[in-house]
Amino acid sequence: YLKSFPQSEADRKPSSQRTDVALAVRAFNEAQIEALRGRLMGLEPYAFEHFIKELLEAMDYENVEVTRQSGDKGIDVVANYQFGITEITEVGQVKRTESTIGRRVIDELRGALPYHQAIRGTIITLGPFARGVEDSALFPGAAPITLIDGDRLLELVVKHQIGVRRKPVDLLEVDDAFFAERSVDV
Repeated sequence: YLKSFPQSEADRKPSSQRTDVALAVRAFNEAQIEALRGRLMGLEPYAFEHFIKELLEAMDYENVEVTRQSGDKGIDVVANYQFGITEITEVGQVKRTESTIGRRVIDELRGALPYHQAIRGTIITLGPFARGVEDSALFPGAAPITLIDGDRLLELVVKHQIGVRRKPVDLLEVDDAFFAERSVDV
């Protein structure tokens, strides 16, 4: 990103320099997010489910379990979550795909809730959801299904720092007010 600037660094205003730094940091972070997406896509499906387990634990879910690879009735993770004084069981289906997820997946998850005495479910994917899927996920009278698409998943991963680290960036700026107070008129 760094390029030749038309002015010398000393002649440039600090606000312009800060903008350049902010743009460079944003571009770097966006590249890291795409690298993270690639790493997650590169995980074996069962390893991806364990990655989601770690994320859920960081999000204060308790007793998070990854189900067996076969015979799981369409459920990949089971966890408990505390809402006030009520503890609920939530089940999740994890899709390590960038393909669009349709309504069928929601219906399958909702149908599997009773097998785990769950009252709600979550679908987590690296891809998007098809149009209209949100409506069926929150269909009146049916168990609610939370949808976490690839973009939201990456936001949560960054927020809870699972597989990523935040690095501070220190920006130094000359304090003009400090020197203005100390200048002496001769």
